[in-house]
Amino acid sequence: MSKKSITLLLASIVILALLIILGSDNYLLLSFIFLALTLGVYFVKFERSQKTSREIVFIAIICALAVGGRVLFAALPSVKPELFILILGAIVSGPETGFLMGTIIALTSNMYFGQGAWTPWQMFALGIIGLVSGMIANKKIPTWILTIWGFASGFIMGWIMDIYYIIGFVNPITLKSVGISLAGSFYFDLIHAVFTAALLLLVGKRWIKIFDNYKIKYNLFKRA
Repeated sequence: MSKKSITLLLASIVILALLIILGSDNYLLLSFIFLALTLGVYFVKFERSQKTSREIVFIAIICALAVGGRVLFAALPSVKPELFILILGAIVSGPETGFLMGTIIALTSNMYFGQGAWTPWQMFALGIIGLVSGMIANKKIPTWILTIWGFASGFIMGWIMDIYYIIGFVNPITLKSVGISLAGSFYFDLIHAVFTAALLLLVGKRWIKIFDNYKIKYNLFKRA
């Protein structure tokens, strides 16, 4: 895990902590500050990186597949393959690119689902999942670990969005109100987690092989 990846992860956690501590009076402003900082800093870094045109095409393909899958299953709440595709794309490309893909997927897909104060939080959630998934780039990961991570990622995304909901819309914030909020989203988080884990269990290794073959053929992400 590179120093850049550690810095990015710690910065994201600090920003999330500030959003929680400062509370509902400031969550909207801080959400969009997070959006501006994350996109601004990371896209500047991306522009200065040595990404080849073929690597950019790969990133675009992963993002398009994830966005298309999310839109295609729009009628089925929580049954979305975007985490499955993001996790596999990040495993092949690395943590920083995984974070980038996560933010792009959330921002782009919300052009269909609708933009709002929740968009930065979804970008944060998918970015973190992409970042953590990319930490196992170039490693042979057992199917059972891949499946467990897929299951956990569904709840991680759900819990981050629960934080957004609680500090933005729950008043007063008490243990009871927080518990009710978490319980209300548990079913949807569970479906998302199970669906992602099932895809990774059934076809995860096959998709990684396809992506790896593409990576080797075009000599991509040698720095991941």
